Amino acid sequence: MFLKKLGAELRSPVPWVTWATVAMAVSIAGPFGSYGALAMIDRVLFWTPVIGICVAFGVMIRALVHGVPGLRDTLVGSAVIAILNCLVLGPLLYLLMNFMLPDSLQSMVNGVEIVMLIASTSLGVCALRLAGAPPEAPADAMKAAVMPRLLRRIEPEYQGEIWAITVRDHYVDVQTSLGKVSLLMRFSDAVEEVDGVPGGQVHRSHWVAWAGVGSVARDGGKVTLQLRNGDQIPVSRANRDKVDARFPPPAVLNPVEVKGAA
Repeated sequence: MFLKKLGAELRSPVPWVTWATVAMAVSIAGPFGSYGALAMIDRVLFWTPVIGICVAFGVMIRALVHGVPGLRDTLVGSAVIAILNCLVLGPLLYLLMNFMLPDSLQSMVNGVEIVMLIASTSLGVCALRLAGAPPEAPADAMKAAVMPRLLRRIEPEYQGEIWAITVRDHYVDVQTSLGKVSLLMRFSDAVEEVDGVPGGQVHRSHWVAWAGVGSVARDGGKVTLQLRNGDQIPVSRANRDKVDARFPPPAVLNPVEVKGAA
């Protein structure tokens, strides 16, 4: 999810516009004594790569906040992004400026002012994003109200029918009718957040929605569920009864009954 969100951010014009706009504004303003000590072209050559590095880290932080805990364009998400930007970019920008600025200007580099500059820029960009987001349509609001909580954690393009949930280390893989996504959460919490979708836990590491099952394979004492996309889900002995109750095995006629029928 982090890599997917990072790719979406890099394809968006917002980071590039932010880089150009902030670099131009800072080059003109010349903070930390650079206005008087450096000519305009020198300020552009200095601040453009510095702001570019900061924007690159900011994009990665935004992708991390949106992709892992799922805090998207909300006030909480914006605050978390601003805090992380200050914690990561503050020391980085301080070191860059002390390394790249002339000795005569290093005494004017103030850590508090750097943090304030980063925080105000980050919150300003988040505010513009929130203001530019399309209003939620009533139909979308109604859909969100009845949507299982688990689906609300994943990207809209994957919010189809829930078919299966599988444990993978500290993550759960959620298979929907539109694809598979990974979420950092406990398996028990994920199962609880299906919110009434008919299904059941068929293995200690697998939960399956009955609507997602395409077929049932029985080979002696082994039972396997095949999802509608072809994925195989094993059924443990302890959970076989619930699967048999939902998908009864084919009836086997008693040999006596067969003989009598003949």
